[in-house]
Amino acid sequence: MRIVRLPIEPMTAESFAPYGEVIEARERPADGRRFFPVDFRIDGRTTMDVIWQPVGGRRFRLLERHFAVTQAFIPLEGSAAVVAVAPPTDLDDAEAIPKPEEVRAFLIDPGKGYAYKTGTWHSLDRYLLEPPGASFVILNVDPNPTQFVDYGERFGVEFEVGGLEGR
Repeated sequence: MRIVRLPIEPMTAESFAPYGEVIEARERPADGRRFFPVDFRIDGRTTMDVIWQPVGGRRFRLLERHFAVTQAFIPLEGSAAVVAVAPPTDLDDAEAIPKPEEVRAFLIDPGKGYAYKTGTWHSLDRYLLEPPGASFVILNVDPNPTQFVDYGERFGVEFEVGGLEGR
């Protein structure tokens, strides 16, 4: 099994744009409130959960994508975390799988959330950089049609998140 090490990149509106949207206040004027719409779309019943993610390993083989939701995550508390993503592919083609070199890892800013574009491939977990873990609000949909790909079986590859200031 070949290990592909993913350097951790900052998650900015520009860097994350191919995969989704960073949820943040883009302006902070002192003279009043501002609203910043998020492109959140669903085909089904909206669900909202809180997920606790303990610190664990930083290796993975599975990516998934969703067909009926933009899916959003908002950090609540805990350690800095990383998520791995790959660009959306043709939703009508089950064989449209991103190549291993298209997978990237982004540092989740604890003061910002993020929403995937429909069909964005992503790791099933967030990878915590410090113990004990972190919790996130997840906006999702029920039902949530999902496709998984095992990069170990398909490409002989296992990913490892790392590469941020020696972490």
